[in-house]
Amino acid sequence: MGSIIFYAYGEPFYVLLLIASIVLNFAAAKYIGKKKKRPNRRRKTLYVCMIVLNVLILSAFKWLPVYGSSLGLAGVGMPLGISFYTFQILSYLTDVYKGEIAAERSFIKTAAYISMFPQLTSGPIVRYEEISEAMRAPRMKVRNFDEGLKTFVCGLALKVLLADRLAILWREIQTTGFISISTPLAWLGAFGYSLQIYFDFYGYSLMAMGIGKILGFSLPENFRMPYMADSVREFYRRWHMSLKNWFQKYVYIPLGGSRNGKQRTVLNLLAVWVLTALWHGGSLNFLLWGLSLWFLIILERAFFSRCRLGKWKILGHLYVWFVIPLTWMCFAISNLRELGIYFGRMFGFVGGVSVYSGDFAKALSNYGIYFGIGLLLCIPPVEKLCKKCRDSLLGMILLALLFWLCIWRIQVEGNNPFMYRRF
Repeated sequence: MGSIIFYAYGEPFYVLLLIASIVLNFAAAKYIGKKKKRPNRRRKTLYVCMIVLNVLILSAFKWLPVYGSSLGLAGVGMPLGISFYTFQILSYLTDVYKGEIAAERSFIKTAAYISMFPQLTSGPIVRYEEISEAMRAPRMKVRNFDEGLKTFVCGLALKVLLADRLAILWREIQTTGFISISTPLAWLGAFGYSLQIYFDFYGYSLMAMGIGKILGFSLPENFRMPYMADSVREFYRRWHMSLKNWFQKYVYIPLGGSRNGKQRTVLNLLAVWVLTALWHGGSLNFLLWGLSLWFLIILERAFFSRCRLGKWKILGHLYVWFVIPLTWMCFAISNLRELGIYFGRMFGFVGGVSVYSGDFAKALSNYGIYFGIGLLLCIPPVEKLCKKCRDSLLGMILLALLFWLCIWRIQVEGNNPFMYRRF
């Protein structure tokens, strides 16, 4: 009930859609999960129908904000967290149908799983099997409260004190206009956006894990130092891992994975990345983003081990730090014409007059400290040191100061929503 109230506070209209989804899928899962040696036709038909219905609802809300005006439906927005709770529903129905888990008989527990407020709006995506035991008997312990609170404050600080600071640079670049920025500033903006989306989403994931720990739930890790990867393939094994695991279990492996030859593997990866792109949104820039990553991963699978990048990790790290910001621009800029202009400014293909000839130096002086902190926090030894120090007296004092500094920032500047709140 608390999660529903929490959701209704931010989404008073679409909360009805969430409640309807919970009721309908709870009833369907109970029927699908009836114990029988083999799935009968009715159970299979209901399972397929529910999968199709959930996907259609999600797809409709993905496409309407983009193309709704042509249908007279302008202004239709995305319900908060619909992508995340829909994927949890799909995994739950599939696991019940396959007999991997038993259908939950308690409506309250099913509703709590689907609408769990710490991760409802931006993940991580949680399979029912991962929290079913805690769902039956959640325990709030002092030790968990202490650990969860520290994790929450760390996530809050990453969001408010780092990601939100870097977001100002990207807004300034958009306000100036892509045609009017220098090439160095275009690259700085791409690097800044890369760090911004990482610490914004990573910060939310830590906050969700912290609140979950306080309530007695262990939510899965969603990031594992992605910017220390030495290939795009490795980067997305470390980035948004709950989504990666979802597609691996429910799409890639059922399609055959890498077991049926190279050509089939290429097609299976294409299906995964196209679906990943569509999960993020219905506009063409997301499709371009997904296809570019698929293409890079295919090239890596074919040639990476044969070239020096596969032998020298430092070259691999530099390669990741070069191509990942480029792909994030496809993610950030929805207008393809504007995207072309931005790439043109990055590589000097498109002419333009910089509004301020020293725009790069000015931006670096204003935001250099945030870039420095962000880069340091991407290094594993620094992160390990932070985790070790937060349990000390000095670390706890620092966390308390960071918490109140975050509160002050939010009070002064207002709420800056999470970037993944509408996915």
